[in-house]
Amino acid sequence: MIRQANLTDLETIAKFNIQLAQETEDKVLDKQTITNGVKYLLENPQYGVYYVAVENEQVVGQVMYTFEWSDWRNGLFLWIQSVYVDKEYRNKGVFKSLYNTIKNICDTDDNIVGIRLYAEQENDVAQQAYKNLGMNKCHYDMFEYEKK
Repeated sequence: MIRQANLTDLETIAKFNIQLAQETEDKVLDKQTITNGVKYLLENPQYGVYYVAVENEQVVGQVMYTFEWSDWRNGLFLWIQSVYVDKEYRNKGVFKSLYNTIKNICDTDDNIVGIRLYAEQENDVAQQAYKNLGMNKCHYDMFEYEKK
């Protein structure tokens, strides 16, 4: 079952995000910072929304989307972030169900013009999963400034 996350999911989402950063970027996240960040988003959905996959009353996967306004298209892009599926539930369609939930939101809202996400350049497994769902690699490279 896929549902919108709520505050009862806070600890699990924070734990999954810590595992996600470790597995994909070999990055260690501060538990308090990530917990505060997840809590803030759960309480302020105008900035983004988490969805969770639940099996046997246990959260086994998550996805979050945020918003980007496109003046070129006069609409919103949903940016998929914080994709994580518990190791025991991978390759069982969990992410596909999460993605299809977001795709349905996109397809049924005239103000939303598309879905975007970024993937680590070396994460071939994730990139193939996105392609299998019908997403295409776009012609943009990402740059960032990270405030220290």
